[in-house]
Amino acid sequence: MSVQSAKKAYQLTEWANQIQARLESGQTVKEWCNEQFVSPKTYYYRLKRVREELLETAGAKTMFSMPGKPEFAPLSLPRTINSAVTVQIGGLRADIHNDANFSTVEFVLRVLSQL
Repeated sequence: MSVQSAKKAYQLTEWANQIQARLESGQTVKEWCNEQFVSPKTYYYRLKRVREELLETAGAKTMFSMPGKPEFAPLSLPRTINSAVTVQIGGLRADIHNDANFSTVEFVLRVLSQL
């Protein structure tokens, strides 16, 4: 790993930790940024970069950069999995399990609300 790659990975990890801390604080972006002496513009830039890296790492970047709505393939899930909450919108279904962390639940609900 080059020095540049290591620096980028460290920055992204730090930014992801900051974003997680903001989410867990329950504060608005503006409140958290004022308290941390970070401009909201910087916060949103870092959020965008962390999301891009996550999508790239997951190999999904090309799917989300295509124009129009993505198409989802139906998946058969084992019926032995018990969900705490199931959200269904049209043909889409999201099962949220008891061990899901707050940021995952928040992300899933945001994505579903935009469909």
